[in-house]
Amino acid sequence: MLISDKLVFIEFRNTGASHVEKLLLKIVGGEVDNTIRVPTEELLASKRPMFGSIRDPWGWYLSLWTFGCAQQGELYQRMVNEKSWRKLLEKIEANAKARSKEAPADDSRRISLPEQLGAERARDFWYASDDNVEAFREWLRVVCALQTRRVVESGFAQSPISKVAGLMTYRYFQLYVRGASHIPVTIGTQEGLRSFEAQHLVLDHIIRQDSLTEDLVSSLERSGVSLTDEQRKMIYDAKPTGKAARSMGIERFYDAASTDLVTRREKFIIERFGYTRPHV
Repeated sequence: MLISDKLVFIEFRNTGASHVEKLLLKIVGGEVDNTIRVPTEELLASKRPMFGSIRDPWGWYLSLWTFGCAQQGELYQRMVNEKSWRKLLEKIEANAKARSKEAPADDSRRISLPEQLGAERARDFWYASDDNVEAFREWLRVVCALQTRRVVESGFAQSPISKVAGLMTYRYFQLYVRGASHIPVTIGTQEGLRSFEAQHLVLDHIIRQDSLTEDLVSSLERSGVSLTDEQRKMIYDAKPTGKAARSMGIERFYDAASTDLVTRREKFIIERFGYTRPHV
């Protein structure tokens, strides 16, 4: 998180946040404190404008996977951790046996998991190469499945959000929506999520990755930051760096099934920001 006298920027990783943060440091100064993920009550009370960033969910998941292929990120660490998987795999097996003895149930929300699950599969296949389309699609099914929520993110399985939305929406709420860690269990619909967000959103400005430059300039000016011609030129001339910034080719990595999966799980983000389903 970037904290300056003029604003606070909450980092949502894999949404162009590093690029925005570097530019803001040059323009408004301040300090980056990676020990703080969400704004404290003290920061909220300071009335400083709160900035955040967002991107389309299909690109976000692809970027998140690529980040893991470089052996980076909290999700990667959890997915390659043997201990994280041990109890979950036992539970999945027990649930499968129980379901086989019962009458067929409505499993419309369940995602068919691959036969191989675990830390070894994560290391040797899912994250072995950022050029493997099949590895990405299998990884995506695992990350989006209800059955694997406990491995994917701490607190995700316990949150009512996970029943109606995916990891990106969960992180959006954790970072940008006050009280998301204690969201009522009754919030179990898209309408409920929209209502809760409308009442508790802490952001004043959100920067979309697909219009990052224009959104950043506009947000700064609306926050009372007067940009010099030199600063404005710097923003427009700056290019995102790093692997996550390259064009990954969504049309190559996604097929109809994987596109549908993200569309269904990230319905909140898609409708909230008007993202259009990619043509694959």
